[in-house]
Amino acid sequence: MPRVALITGAQGFVGRVLSARLKEDGWLVRESVMPGQPEGPGSFACDITDLAQVRKLVGNSDGLTHVFHLAAVTFVPASSADPGGTFEVNVNGTINLVECTRALQPKARFLFIGSAAVYGTPRITPVLETHRFAPREPYAISKAAADCYCDYAARAYPIEILRMRPFNHSGAGQSDQFVLSNFARQIARIERGAQPPVLKVGNIDAGRDFLHVEDVVRAYAEAALRGKAGEAYNVCSGKAITIRAALDALLAKSPAKIEVVRESTRLRSSEVSTISGSYEKLQADTGWKPTLLFERVLDDLLAYWRGQP
Repeated sequence: MPRVALITGAQGFVGRVLSARLKEDGWLVRESVMPGQPEGPGSFACDITDLAQVRKLVGNSDGLTHVFHLAAVTFVPASSADPGGTFEVNVNGTINLVECTRALQPKARFLFIGSAAVYGTPRITPVLETHRFAPREPYAISKAAADCYCDYAARAYPIEILRMRPFNHSGAGQSDQFVLSNFARQIARIERGAQPPVLKVGNIDAGRDFLHVEDVVRAYAEAALRGKAGEAYNVCSGKAITIRAALDALLAKSPAKIEVVRESTRLRSSEVSTISGSYEKLQADTGWKPTLLFERVLDDLLAYWRGQP
């Protein structure tokens, strides 16, 4: 039986990598993109907050075996600026997709791509999937609400739902709204003389659990095939790296002499200090474990931004 996937948010950073990965592995992939983004063979525009559009998207996906739900507002400052819009996309959009999938494609497995941000500041690390939710800002709150709804739907209806909770991940092509990509872009701009040799940062003392995006999408693919329905899975490296250490490693890869300056506008009042997760449950159920070193993340980011105009 062919594997047929529907990916929402397919033109996003992770969506593009996941789509390419599944196609390489022989999947038939249908992509949902935001209205206004280019459509093509197997690619369809859909506003996931519009129930009628979602019903049409899911209903027209014949032979669907898996749904990978990535579409979301993911940039934390944007979610704080528009919490209502964030909830409309991240919560109501998820509900629309779950309800249409169970009604129209009941045999399809549904992977909700949530976030480790739901854990907030952990009481103990590495964080297990049983850790209590303590989201600290609108993005995390919306992801926690959607995660809880997926848990409810998995228990209430005959639909197979898995909840993925990725920790920080990066790689070539990620928006410079996100911390490592932002640093790499600034370094690349400084190297070619496009900005003064001053790199602007926010809080670099926080610790984060980083993965390469290629490891993350592999985790999604493995969970889709071998994960247990109804379960939640952390996707992480198992260790925290401070933003300062990551920045120092990036700077060491550049021949430029760069001054680091902290800007108050880049600081977040609700920021979690340090977090890392455990991937033992995902490994036990699917065999997945991270394979790409953190160094690869940094190298790929620098190579990408050095190649941009």
